[in-house]
Amino acid sequence: MRQRIDLGAGLIALGAIALLVSLFLHWYGSDLTAWDTFEIVDWALAACAVAALVGVALALRDAASAPSWLPAVVLAALVLVVSQVIDPPPAAHGESRHAGAWVALGGVALMALATALAAASISVTVDVRGRERRRRVAAVDRREAAAAATPPPPPVAPRPAPPSTRDPERTETLRPIDPSDPGRE
Repeated sequence: MRQRIDLGAGLIALGAIALLVSLFLHWYGSDLTAWDTFEIVDWALAACAVAALVGVALALRDAASAPSWLPAVVLAALVLVVSQVIDPPPAAHGESRHAGAWVALGGVALMALATALAAASISVTVDVRGRERRRRVAAVDRREAAAAATPPPPPVAPRPAPPSTRDPERTETLRPIDPSDPGRE
C-alpha cells in the first residue's frame, strides 16, 4: 500500500507547534512572555497556529491538498511575528529579543516555506508494505538454461580490405595537428 505524505502539510504543522510553544517562552527582557507583553497579538498568533493545525488535520483526514484559506493564515502569522520582532510593543520597549521571538520567527518562516512547497505540489511517497520476494518463473528459468547450454557462435574471420582506389593527387583527409610538432607555426 502506497501512502502519499505531503511534505508541506507536515512542515506547516511543525511550524504551527513551534509558534504555539514560542508564546510561552520569553520574547523580550528576562521575564516577558508573549502572554505578558502583547495585548491582542498573542491571541491572534495562537488563533493562527491553531487554524494552521486544523487546516493540516483536514488535509490529512481527507487525503487532499491543504485548504485554500491556509496560506492566508500563514501570511497573517508571518506579518504579526515579523512586525513584533522589528517593532516591539510598548511594554517591551528597549528590551532585547529572546528565544521566544526567534522560535516564533523560525516557526512562521517554516510555515511560509511549507506553504510554498504545498503550492508547488511537492510531496513524499512512502511505501508502507514489505517488499515481495522475487518469484522464479519456469519460462525464464528455461531460457536461462538454454542460453547457458548453447555454445557461443564461432568467431567470424575478418574480411580483407578492398584495394585502395585513392588518388593522392586528389582529395585526402587532413591529419590532425600535433601540438608537439616542431614545424608548426
